[in-house]
Amino acid sequence: RSRRSDVSLSSRVRSSRAFVAPRGRVAGRASLRATALFGPPPDPDALLQEGKALYASGERMQGYKTFEKALRADDASLSLPTRQELLYSCMCCNAAFGDVETAKQFLRDMMIAGMPFDEAMAYGGSGKFMSLESSAQMRNQLIKFASGEMKSQGTVQREIFEKTRAETGTGSLGGSVGANPVGQKPQRMGDMDLMNLDIAGDTSAEAKDIAKRVVGLVVLSVVGFIGLFQVGLQFLR
Repeated sequence: RSRRSDVSLSSRVRSSRAFVAPRGRVAGRASLRATALFGPPPDPDALLQEGKALYASGERMQGYKTFEKALRADDASLSLPTRQELLYSCMCCNAAFGDVETAKQFLRDMMIAGMPFDEAMAYGGSGKFMSLESSAQMRNQLIKFASGEMKSQGTVQREIFEKTRAETGTGSLGGSVGANPVGQKPQRMGDMDLMNLDIAGDTSAEAKDIAKRVVGLVVLSVVGFIGLFQVGLQFLR
């Protein structure tokens, strides 16, 4: 019995070794199969050239999608000069589409990546980068945005909010963002424009005066309806 148990134990050990050994090989084979099925990872430089060729042939949307695909590549394979040119190319595509806000976003990302707008435009004029094909108005907006003269919608709304908060004095009193010193409800960003409305000097904001104006409007509406009704009856007769 002892011999039989030893033989069975040795056979189990051999079988376990037989199953454990090929695991590394199986992983290598799986990676090879994935590479064979999906191909190697995309090359950002190759996608950049492909997108530029599509853009030059008139397929601007396909070129834009190719540029975005290249930007989604790994950071290890995406060099800084390639990233700068890809951001510039996406800016040019959105400028050609007429989407000024998205073009500004790519312009900002390009400048953050270390490529000045003037230098990129010079590269576009020399043929190193693709040329910016857009209207004169779009080009002027991008130039103003790059120079800091023109601000995006988010920046304008934030400045209005900060200005309103400073005027109400919440910053010095330690109040919360959007609250006023008298403890009213926080104001939404969409309500900021209502503060800029001018009210005539002879218009009173008291509750009594407002009630009088409302009652007057109701009376005028009733009288006008009755008058129109009488005119209609006379016309039918």
